Amino acid sequence: MKHLLVSLLFCTAATTAMAQRAKVASADENLKKQDLEKAKADIDAALQNDKTKNDAKTWLVNGKILEAMGTKQKSGALAREAFASFKKALELDPKMKEAVLEMNQPLFNVYATIANVGYANLNEQKWDSSLINFKDAFEVADFYNSKNLGGTIPTDTALTFYVGYAASQAGKKDDAFTYLKKAADLQFKGEPALYVLLGQLYEEKGDQANWLKTIEEAKTIFPKDKRFNDMELAYYSKTGKTNELLSMLEKKMAENPNDEAMVLDYAIRVDNIANPRDEKGNDAPKPANYEELMGKAETAYKKALELNPNDATANFQLGALYFNRAVVFNKELNALDSKQQTSPKAKELQTKVEGLMNQALPYFEKADAGFSSKGNLEASDKQTYESCLYALQKIYAIKNNNAKVEEMKKKLDALQK
Repeated sequence: MKHLLVSLLFCTAATTAMAQRAKVASADENLKKQDLEKAKADIDAALQNDKTKNDAKTWLVNGKILEAMGTKQKSGALAREAFASFKKALELDPKMKEAVLEMNQPLFNVYATIANVGYANLNEQKWDSSLINFKDAFEVADFYNSKNLGGTIPTDTALTFYVGYAASQAGKKDDAFTYLKKAADLQFKGEPALYVLLGQLYEEKGDQANWLKTIEEAKTIFPKDKRFNDMELAYYSKTGKTNELLSMLEKKMAENPNDEAMVLDYAIRVDNIANPRDEKGNDAPKPANYEELMGKAETAYKKALELNPNDATANFQLGALYFNRAVVFNKELNALDSKQQTSPKAKELQTKVEGLMNQALPYFEKADAGFSSKGNLEASDKQTYESCLYALQKIYAIKNNNAKVEEMKKKLDALQK
């Protein structure tokens, strides 16, 4: 009887193991039928049994089921569980034959699901969650690419940028720098924000060479984005290298004297150097060579208008140059006490204000005509035109031309609708 008992025990053990392996097979079959609830119940039973819980096949099937559930539910948590299960399967059997055939697409789906959750977090401005999901997606891709599973997940340059962007918004500057630099090295051209943020990080690091290099690359890729001109000016101003900037621009102008865009760009840059602003947009102290710079800007604006007399922006800029100088003298006039208001100094200032306003007027009027003839304006032109109309309104008010003041008011109202 003892021998019979032992034989029966062995028979029972073998039957139990076979039953649990059958659970793995059943789970796989139910997965193929998309009956995920039954598939998960079967594989959970196999995972709880000592005979199959350390079997690579069990973990592979568990991973496939979790991946299917995660993809269907768009669940990053389930996708992570699937990833952990796939890793466990390959830890148990690194040379697992089924891996190439059965793990390839599911692992890619895990990567995509986690990345998409990261994008959803990004849109909701959940920066920390977005960063976690994006970094986890990269971990999946790195694992996949290291295991020879019959394919590769190519480096996603957009995702690389958005990891850096999320890290920047979350205040994780080291992560931000790592991924933003990598995105720039990969020549990602989808978002100018990449170069804005990377330039700021180089500035904070005191890396002047790469700060300038980033700005120059951005200007080449996004020539119409005015932020990079402003960043370049800030670089030369903060590093005390405005003379180098002017020399570079003047050399370019000398090489292309009839390039209207280049001449106008030079004029605007010199004007901005002469009239710096702080980070809050307030007037900063004027440079020692203010008068020299203003003379250069005025000459360049006039040159641009020689090349294209009807250019609305050039007309506005030259008008603004005169108008802003008038504002400076007007502040001096208003600062005089009541006794000085009738002094020769006051009369001199008043004459300067009126003279400069009169100089500005025809250029603003030409700019008004130019902008109004364009119809739909881009955001930057619309902002410039708005400033033009405000300036005209003030000049007409000084001249007591109420009809023109009302006309400018109507134009402003229409522009702001």
